[in-house]
Amino acid sequence: MNTTVKTRTTVKTRTSGKTRTAVAGATVLLAAAGGLTAAPAGAVTQAPSDTPPISHAARATAAETQVGTFFEEYRLAVLGEIDDPPQGVRRRYLSPALNLRLDDWQSRNDADPVFRTRAVPAFWSAREVAAAPGYATVALTQQWVDGPDREIRYTVRLADRRITDLEARPSP
Repeated sequence: MNTTVKTRTTVKTRTSGKTRTAVAGATVLLAAAGGLTAAPAGAVTQAPSDTPPISHAARATAAETQVGTFFEEYRLAVLGEIDDPPQGVRRRYLSPALNLRLDDWQSRNDADPVFRTRAVPAFWSAREVAAAPGYATVALTQQWVDGPDREIRYTVRLADRRITDLEARPSP
């Protein structure tokens, strides 16, 4: 299965120094291992056999992409970082029946119906976990800086990529 990981831009900015350090460290390691040394003219060089070419990187499925895009936009709407309100984002990605169920869930639980809590997750990852004719199920794991992870299962109708259901997985 593929995994897509998203983080908030401010988190990436906050850790950009570590990213630069990691890249610099990887460059030093490559140079030390001979990976960045110049070869004599006409010499044949090879990449390590256990390093797959970049073209073999895992790609997200259409369902994973749809759920990830919805979740990112919805999260930004809740945080007020985009012009669309959360309900507008929901209308674009979710079926009308699911929207009604989420409104009902919100009124009974006094929490955000997508996050299933009052807090906004800092990180998330999505992976397709099941498929049936015309539908795919994507597990989206929400992560907070100082709390437990929560998995929400999304059902995506593949014909129009509309999200038709979501449910929280029971806590272990």
